[in-house]
Formats: sequence, C-alpha cells, structure tokens
Amino acid sequence: MVYLKAVEAYGFKSFADKTKVEFDQGLTAIIGPNGSGKSNITDAIRWVLGEQSAKSLRGARMEDVIFSGTEKRQALNYAEVTLKLDNSEHIIDAADQLNITRRLYRSGESEYFINQTKSRLKDITELFLDTGLGKESFSMISQGKVDEILNAKPEERRHMIEEAAGVLKYKKRKKETASKLDETMLNLSRVSDIIFDLEARVEPLAIESAAAEEHQALTQEMTEADIQVTVTDIKALKSDYARLETEIKEFKDMILIKKERADKLEIALGHLSERQAALADNQERLNRERLELSTRLERQQGRLSVLYEKQDNQSQAEARQQKELQKLEAELKTLQQLAEEQADVTAALKEELTEVRQEERDALKKLSELDGDIAALIESARDQYYQVLSDQTAARNELKYIEKELAALERYFTENQADHQDYQDIVRDQAAFEDKLGKLETELTAKRTAYKECLADIQRKQTRYRELDEQLRQGHRYLDQLKSKQQSLTAMQSEYQGYYHGVRVVLREKLDGIHGAVAELIDIDSKYQTALDIALGGQLQSIVAEDEKSARAAIQFLKKRKGGRATFLPLSTIQPKVMAESIRLSMQQIDGYIGQLADLITAAPQYTSIVRNLTGLVAVAENLDAANTIARQTNYKFRIVTLDGDIVNPGGSMTGGSVNQPSVLLRQKEELEQVTAQLTTYQQQLSALEDEYNGLKTEITDADFEAQKLQRAGEDLAEEERTLKMQRDELQSRLYTLKAIHQQHDERLRQKNEYDQNYERLNASMAESDDQLKRIEQQIADYQLLQTDARSIEKEVSQALSDIRQRKVMLEERLKYQQDKQLTNDERLQQVKSALSDLEAVEEIEDIEEQIAALKSDIKQSEERLSAVTQQFEQDKAVAEEVTADMKEQQENYHELMRQLNNLENGIGEMKGQYSRIDVQLESLIYHLMEDYHMTFEAAESLYAEPADIDAARKRVKLTKLAIEELGPVNPHAIQQYKDVKARYDFLSEQQTDLLSAKATLETIMTEMDEEVTARFNDTFTQVQSNFAQVFSELFGGGNGEIKLNSADVLTAGLDIIVEPPGKKRQHLTLLSGGERALTAVALLFAILKVRTAPFVILDEVEAALDEANVLRFGRYVKSLSRDTQFIVITHRKGTMEAADRLYGVTMQNSGITQMVSVDLNELNHNEIKELTK
Repeated sequence: MVYLKAVEAYGFKSFADKTKVEFDQGLTAIIGPNGSGKSNITDAIRWVLGEQSAKSLRGARMEDVIFSGTEKRQALNYAEVTLKLDNSEHIIDAADQLNITRRLYRSGESEYFINQTKSRLKDITELFLDTGLGKESFSMISQGKVDEILNAKPEERRHMIEEAAGVLKYKKRKKETASKLDETMLNLSRVSDIIFDLEARVEPLAIESAAAEEHQALTQEMTEADIQVTVTDIKALKSDYARLETEIKEFKDMILIKKERADKLEIALGHLSERQAALADNQERLNRERLELSTRLERQQGRLSVLYEKQDNQSQAEARQQKELQKLEAELKTLQQLAEEQADVTAALKEELTEVRQEERDALKKLSELDGDIAALIESARDQYYQVLSDQTAARNELKYIEKELAALERYFTENQADHQDYQDIVRDQAAFEDKLGKLETELTAKRTAYKECLADIQRKQTRYRELDEQLRQGHRYLDQLKSKQQSLTAMQSEYQGYYHGVRVVLREKLDGIHGAVAELIDIDSKYQTALDIALGGQLQSIVAEDEKSARAAIQFLKKRKGGRATFLPLSTIQPKVMAESIRLSMQQIDGYIGQLADLITAAPQYTSIVRNLTGLVAVAENLDAANTIARQTNYKFRIVTLDGDIVNPGGSMTGGSVNQPSVLLRQKEELEQVTAQLTTYQQQLSALEDEYNGLKTEITDADFEAQKLQRAGEDLAEEERTLKMQRDELQSRLYTLKAIHQQHDERLRQKNEYDQNYERLNASMAESDDQLKRIEQQIADYQLLQTDARSIEKEVSQALSDIRQRKVMLEERLKYQQDKQLTNDERLQQVKSALSDLEAVEEIEDIEEQIAALKSDIKQSEERLSAVTQQFEQDKAVAEEVTADMKEQQENYHELMRQLNNLENGIGEMKGQYSRIDVQLESLIYHLMEDYHMTFEAAESLYAEPADIDAARKRVKLTKLAIEELGPVNPHAIQQYKDVKARYDFLSEQQTDLLSAKATLETIMTEMDEEVTARFNDTFTQVQSNFAQVFSELFGGGNGEIKLNSADVLTAGLDIIVEPPGKKRQHLTLLSGGERALTAVALLFAILKVRTAPFVILDEVEAALDEANVLRFGRYVKSLSRDTQFIVITHRKGTMEAADRLYGVTMQNSGITQMVSVDLNELNHNEIKELTK
C-alpha cells in the first residue's frame, strides 16, 4: 500500500522555519491549542495536491500562504511544501519513493516537482486520479467539510462514490472525447457549408465546361474543314491567275494599233475643243453669277417676310407685357405689407418664449437648492459620525494591542540574551553573499529583458505575418475575381455582345473594308457617356466602311446570310457637319455650356468626318435650363443634349426623364480598360506583399530560435538564483533573529513607557468620543425632520415647473408655425421680384420698319443685276451652238474608233478586275490561314489533303460555325475551373465521410465509457450502501442508515442520505443534531473506505461536535481501520488521542511561528498516556 512518510514545509503559513513532520503507519494525532497552526498541516497537504482556491486554504489571495513575518522575523519570499510517500507496492504508477513538491513565489510564479523533476499541475492531478487522494478527495476532511458534505446537493455528493468507484478518469476521458466530438461536429459543419457552396457551383460549371468542350470540338472540326476548303480554293485561284495573264497580253497588242488611228483624229478635235471650252467657261461663269443672284434674292425676300411677321408679333407682346407688369407690382406690394405684419408677430412670440424659459430655469434652481442643502447637511453629519466611530474603534483596537504588547514585553526581557558572536559572523558573510546575488540578478534581468524584447518582436512579426497572410488570401481571391472579370469582358467584347444581330454578324465576319462599329472606334470621358449615348442612340452601332463598295458588299453578305440589317457609314462619302464659328462663339458665352459633342470625342484622325457627321451639330450643356437657353440663342436650329440625357431638339421639342446607365457598348470598353489597369496595379501590390511575407517568415524562425536560447539561459540563471535566495533567506532569517535579540531590550523599555502613557490617553479619548456620538445622532435626527418639510415644498415647485414646461411647449409650437408661415411668404415675395426682373423690354417697332425699308432697296438692286447677266448668257449660248455643230461630224468618226478601242480596253479591264479579285482572294485566303491558324499555304497543303467533296466540306464549315454561334459565348476557363472545383468537392466529400466516421467512433467510445461508468458506479454504490448501514449502526450503537440514488439515471443521479438514530424516527439530515450530523458524515466516509481503501486519510476535528461516548466509539473505529489505512487526525478530544499510536504537539512559543513536538505513545504505559492527554 501507499502511505505518507513525511511532510516538509518551509515558508508555508506559520512554518517560518524548515519543518519536517514524519508519520508512521497507523493512527497519528496532531494536537495543540487553537491558533497554533494545527490545520496548517492539512492545508499544506491539500496545497501540494493542487488546491487552487485561496479561500479553501483560508486566505484571500494565494500569496497569503507565504509566511508574512512577525515582529522578530522578516517575511519570506516563497513557500514550499513536499510530501514524501512510500510507493513500494507501486499502487501509484511511479517510483518506490515518491516526493511531490509545490513552490510559490511572491511574484505569483508557481512550480511543481515530482521526485525533483519539474512538472505540471496536470501531471500531479492525473498521478493521483482515482487513487482516493487529491485536493477534493473523500480522504481529506478539513474543518467545516463535514457540514459541506451533508449540506451539499445530492448531485455533488455523488462525487465521493465516483472517486471510490474509480470512474473519474473515465469521466475525464469522456469530457475530452466530448470536446473532440464538438470539434469534429464543428469541422463537419464547416465542411458541410463549404460542400453546400461548392454544390451550387459544380452544376453550373459542369454545364459551362460541357459547353466549352463542345465549343472546342466544334472549333477543331471547323478548323480542319476550313483549312481543307481554303487550300483547295487557293489552288483553283492560282490556275485562273495563269490563264488571265496570257489573255491580257493578246488584248494589249490590238489596242496599240487602234490608238495610232485615234491620235490623228484627236489632234483635229483638239482645236475645236479649245474654242468650245473657252465659250463653255464664260457660260459657266455667267450661269454661276445668275444662280447666286437668284439665291440672294430669295433669301432677301424670305428675310422681308420674317420682318413683317416679327412686326406683328412685337405689337402683341408689348400689350401682354404691360398687363403682367401691373399684376406683379400689385402682388409685390401686398406681400411686402404681409411680411412686415408677420415679423412683428414672430418677435412678440420670441420675447414671450424667452420669459417662459427663464421661469423654467428659476424653478429648477429652486428645486435643486431645496433638496441639495438639507441632503448635504445630513451627509456631512453622517460622515462626521462615521469618522468618530472609526476613531473610537481604532482606539479600542489600539488598547487591546497595547495590553497584549505589554505582556509580550515582559516575556522578551527574560529570553534570548546570547549568540552575539554568531550575529557578527553572519553579518560578515552576508556582504559577500549579497554581492554574488546582485551580479546574478543583474545578469538574469538582462536575459529576461532580452527575452521579453525578443518575444515582443516575435509577437509583432507574427501579428504582421498573420495580417499579411490574410491580406494575401484576400488579395488572391480579389485577383482571381479581376482576372475572371477581365476574361468575361474580353469575351463579351470579342463576341460583340450588346450589338444588334446584323451588326454582330458583320463584325464577327471581319469583311474587307469594314473598320468597325462607331462605339468601337471612339472614346469619351465617362461623365459625357450618357450625353453621347442619348445623342447617338442606335447610331453607336453604325458600321464604318472604307467606301460604298465595301458597304454594298456587307449588305449583300447580310442578305445572303439572312443575318439582319445594319447601317453603314462609308468613309469616302460621309461628309462632316460643322457648326458656324460665330454660333460656337455665342454658345461659349452662355453659362452651363460645356462644348460641342464632337470636340469631346477622341478618335483616330481618319474617323474625324464620321464623328463630325454624327455629332458636329450637337452641343452639350450641364442641365436642361442651360440647354433651353442655348437653344433659344440659336433659334432652335441645333440639338442640345445635357449630362443627364435630356435633349432640346431642333425646332424646340424636348425629350427627357430618367435614364438608365450609359450604353453597355460604351461601359464595356471603359470597364475593360479599368479592370486591366486595376489588375496590373494589384499584381504589383500583391508581389510586394509576398516578398514581405516570405522575408517575415524567415525572420520569425530566426527570432524564435534566439528566444528559445534566451529562455533556456534565463531558466538556468533563475534556478541558480532561487537556490541562492533560499540560502540567503535562511541566513537572513537567522540574522534577523539574532539582531532582534541584540536590539530589542532598550527598544522594549522605551515602548513600555510609551504604552503606559498611551493607555491613559486612549481611555480618556474613548469617553469623549461617546459624548460626541450622541450629539451627532441628535443633529441627524433634526436634519431629517427638516428634510421631510422640504419634500412638501418640492411637490409644489414641481407642479409649477410642469405648468411652465407645458406653456413653453405651446409657445414653441406657435413660434414654429409663425416662422414657417413667414418663410412661405418670403419665398413668394422672391418669386414675384424674380418675375419682374426677368421681363425685358421688347424691340421697338420703329427699328423693324427701318430694317424693312433697307431690305427693299437691296432687293431692287439684285433684280437689276440679274436681268443684265441673263441677257449676256443668251448671246454666248448662240455662238456655242455653232461650234458644237462643227465638232459633231468629227466626233462621230472619233467616237466610233474609240468605241472599238474602248471595247478592247474594257475586255482588258474585266480581265484585270478578275486578276485583281483573284489576287485579293489569294491574299485574303493566305492571310486567313496565317491569321486564324498560324499556318502557311505550303504547310497547310502538305498537312491537309483536298476533300473528296468540296461542296460537302464547305457545308460542314457553315454548319459548324452556326453550331458555334448557337452555343453563344462560352467561358474558355470553365473546363479547368470545373476540374478544380470538382476535385475540391470530391476531396471535401471524402473529408466529410471521414468526419462522419470519426463522429460515429467518438459516439461509440462515449457510449462504452457510459456503460463502464454505470457498471463501476453501480457495483461501488451497492457496496457503499451496505457498508453505510453497518458502519452507521456500529458508530451510533444501533439505528439505521441508508443511502440511495434520487433518480433512475445512474450517470447523473444524486445521492440522498436517510438516517434513523437509535430511539428516534426516520428523518432528514437537517433535523439531526450537530453531533449526529458529524457522526453520519464519518459513517459515510468509513463506508467508502471499506470499499476503496485510500493510501491515507486526514480528519481535521471532525469529531468536535460529538459527545464523549461517541468520541470513544469514533476513536475505537478509527483505530480498527488504521490497520489497513493510515490515519492522520487533528483533534483536541481525549478519546481520539487515547486511540492514537503517535501524538504530534503543535505550539507557537514565538508569536506567529509554529513548532512541532512528537510523542510515540506505543512507548508509554496506559497511565502516562492518560496523564498526557489530560
């Protein structure tokens, strides 16, 4: 068996000196007067076994267990207790001799040792688990523990049975298993959440992946067929090319013969042609002048009509304006009068409200003064009362202290008069010892400082490391999002999403001479996008072509493909529209004018005519008011668009309202540029973070290694320091003892005189303070009567304050209404003034009449000049007809020859056209091979054979293209994304299966543990139940005792105790006497010990409440149990002492310091024992 051999204590509570208490097997009793420190032995054993509650050790803080010093002894810096156990039978899984040590420093640092090896509290707790020992074990019953057991809840009481059953380790393991199960469930929940999210992605990605794979397959099939068709077409075109070269040479020879004959006729016609040209030039000049005069005359007549109409309108406008002026002036006068009246009312209300607010402040001040003055008086009297009472208590305590000290002084005078030489030797040795310790402390402080700085540096770096790790994870996720968005936008742009079907068909085909859509070819600042989108609308999708021929070819292509419709803008025919410079300058003078829309657009120089044609006559304004002003200034001839998308159209009509975002065509291009720029910037930032992250990781590893070295060095120095301090404490303890003996005599004589004087003074002070307390009590009673009277006054003031506040609220509401009314009137007044200022004087009718007269004179001059020019034109026309007749005959001969020559040249031209078309087609096909397939014609010819059926191959190309178009846009990255997500999904699914399996395993383990606990608990409970009945009857000399479970659930049931003492009825524990309750608790303890023998049992005055007869029975029963179990009993009862094998006497000869005296009762006779225990 295991038994306690000894307890060694130093610095623990009252054990100021190193004390060793040795125990033998059997029954040991510890006796001594109250306050001598008997129970400190029990506390020391509980403390070593892991007690963490200072309250359970009868202290406020754990540091209270360290010896705090006395008048003669200096306080110690640490406490240390060691239990020495005999474990020769290896009941505990440890060595034969087991030393358990706990050490506590005043700094709060705590250390544990098992056989001088540094350990953890957990190691000690697990070492004694289910052995019957431990800080909460049933084998250690301290003072008050008996009532604690009996008053405990049934569920708490079952702990004793569990420990006896040896199931605590199972419950501990079950708790750990439950913790693992909770962790597994948490992980399972997280994995399930991730799987749920992935499931939502797997299916769409599977569809996208399948579409992408189908797209790849179709593209591969189309590529093969297209290359075969292209190679065949190139071969055919090269054959036609050689044939046309031969035919063109033959036609050129025939043309040379015809041209010699044509040259002779051409010379003759040249002279006639020069005469005719001179006449034609003059006629053209006269005709131009005649047309200019006619146009000028029409404009002048139109201007005359406009002036006549303006003359009529001006007369009507003057009449309307005069009526409006009279009406507004009358309303202005009325409003000004009303404003003056409202201002007077508002001022009166404000003045009244100010008075009410002052009344409210006065009432509040009066309330505060009523309550505050009396309360302050009462509070002051109470403070004075408590102060006097405190002084009286202090004086009483001081009297007791003086009485005690005077008695102690008498004892000191007769003790400790020697050891002076020892004192001198210790003083001499201490100086060298302190020097060594100081150096060691300096070195240790440096090491600890370096270690703390290193740890702080590691902490800072780890914090930054975690921040960087999180930033990198988030950064990579955001980078993936940007890349995905860029790919999506690129795909949308390359597929021309958002364009009309016809536009999309043309742009995808990349036809010759097609430059692109207007939206592709221009750029504009984002703040003008809405204006551009509204101004052009569908014209943004107009297609820019090189010339009319390219546009016609594209239209034919759409018809052939049935691909819809599109608008084309040939660069060769589209002319720019330009606003007159004078109009542009006048617009610039108007507030809110931004500029011409064409000037805000950026495009390549070759597209200037397109931009000017579409937007040259469109101006941009900040808002609709500015747009209306600009339109009026230009007589509603141009379109004015605002930044919000409102439009003033030519002619004066307006279009406006809410608009959505700008066209996707404009946003898409800008968004792609922004995303690309963000992607580049973010990649650079992420790279810098990764560099910092990797560097920090290396720094943390190096710093951690350095911290470990510093920690080991510090621990070595700390261990050396602790050893030196222990030695120093022992020296200092001895030094202070000797020094106190050396110096105390004179000091004590002086103190005795002071104490005598103070004793008389304090007695007089106590009598005086009693009188003062009575006077203060009477003052407080008088003040409380005054306070009662003040309460009634407070109610009256509070009612008046409530009336004032209601009146204030009413005035504030009236004032707000009046101010709102005045504000409305002021706004109308400003509107009338504005309307008056906006009316401008119309143009005078006399000015218009002067303009009409001047214009009539100009018209007359234009008519006279037109008549003269017409007459000259007719004369030149007759001469020209004569020359034309002479040329006709010569021209007919020349034309016949030229017709023949032209036929030959047309033949060559057609052949050259075929030649050029073949050349263009060849170039296009070869470019197609290189651009789309990165392959030369020679390479394609060598790799791909000609198809057996060229028409079938062409059809296959068309069908696969249609199939690809029907698929629509696909995500080219979906295949890899699907593989990645599917792999993660499969991996997490396996993890989920593993976690479910682990969950089932843990639940099975917990079930098995519950079964084991139930079996062990039932078996132990049955035995304890039987033993309790027997032990109860033996200790009480009869009666019945029973323990039972209070529920059917063995795992959670509590323990009820029902007893029937001899001669009494069956009753609850609370109805028993103190002695009966204590004996019942002891019976339960002994019943458990008979089932599970503890290595040793400590009983701390548990029989204090028993009568002498029961004490004798208690002593005999403990004696009988001590044959198998070691008992240590703290007692002051004679019956228990007589049963003991050994007595330890505890004394406190020096105030505050416990000393032990041992007596072996086996060596004394019966009479000596009786004499000793009296």
